[in-house]
Amino acid sequence: MKKIYISIIAVISSLLFANVVQAQDPNYSQFYLKETYYNPAMTGINPGLRGTITDRHLWTSVPGEWGTQSVCFDYYDNKFAQGGIGAFLTRNTQGENYLSTFQGGLAYAKQIRVLPDLMFQIGAGAQYIHKSLDYRDMTFTDQLDPRFGAIYETEFQLPEGEDHGSLGVLDYNAGTAVQFNIRQTPVKYLATGIFGVAFHHLSQPDMSWLDDGQEAPLPMKFTAHGYMQFRINRQGFHNRYFLLCPGFIFENQAESNQWFKGSESGAKTLTFGMNATIPSKVSFMSSLYLGVWCRKQYYKKESLEEIANSIKAKSFDALILTVGYIKYSKDKKQLYQFLYSYDMTISNAGLSTGGTHEVTLSFEIHDLAIKGATK
Repeated sequence: MKKIYISIIAVISSLLFANVVQAQDPNYSQFYLKETYYNPAMTGINPGLRGTITDRHLWTSVPGEWGTQSVCFDYYDNKFAQGGIGAFLTRNTQGENYLSTFQGGLAYAKQIRVLPDLMFQIGAGAQYIHKSLDYRDMTFTDQLDPRFGAIYETEFQLPEGEDHGSLGVLDYNAGTAVQFNIRQTPVKYLATGIFGVAFHHLSQPDMSWLDDGQEAPLPMKFTAHGYMQFRINRQGFHNRYFLLCPGFIFENQAESNQWFKGSESGAKTLTFGMNATIPSKVSFMSSLYLGVWCRKQYYKKESLEEIANSIKAKSFDALILTVGYIKYSKDKKQLYQFLYSYDMTISNAGLSTGGTHEVTLSFEIHDLAIKGATK
């Protein structure tokens, strides 16, 4: 545990001296509920008003606070905005609240319906990122002894008259998504699916802390994601059907000039798995929600063959277990859902990290329209 603690402190303090910050955005296990966070084109893709509140805590047995909280809303308006509009706010803390990040932004998406069961959306968003760093009580790498820990005086000089550092920048993102339905009958759906791609940090804003002439651009992030729902009919059971929901998300955040090189190429994360929605016999629930997912991270640009071999060898970073419930109205429209996920660390870091806990509450208000809007 002491080794983990020292390593984390060293990572944080190294940010002060790095020429280029290889930052990685916070990610979520329940990415399928954080659509607008990952892709602005998903804004307003469903009718009505949607809201999502998420609380995520990383490695709970490691000293310090490693958490992310977010709130987001989106709504499709066909009268004034003639598209989807959304807003979000995210807070991320690292260490003993030494490094805090606040992000708030707006997004807009335009819908292009090609067929009754095929629709495209393109979207863009802007956000303001504010980071703050508390220098007090921090431990720097030159204070550490391999055997006795922090016993030396640091040579780092605090900015004159400052105990805190802060910076704020504007950032932009864009994306596209496609949604389709597969019908079993003219009125009965067999499957639905959503796939999309998005680019974040298009302007690659400078995130350097010290006024030393060194720039630290925030690396651009590419995201590809997909999620489907298949209706599985059953005869002779109380629950005449259930839903299988496979999905994936791939995130690549790297320096733009390293994207197509074979050397270091930043951080990549692949998450894939499946949820199952099962109609419940319990009166106060509508459906039970169960899921199993795996997460794999890469820190170098690996060949497809190497990636395939690592997956075959079950070399993953986390096994994600999800449970929750969904409440539907009498006319079978989703009202709200509550989900809990536990990320079991299966990498070399081991179970001693305590794993990661994530809780999400989301709701939908259907048939909501601004006064005077046409249907």
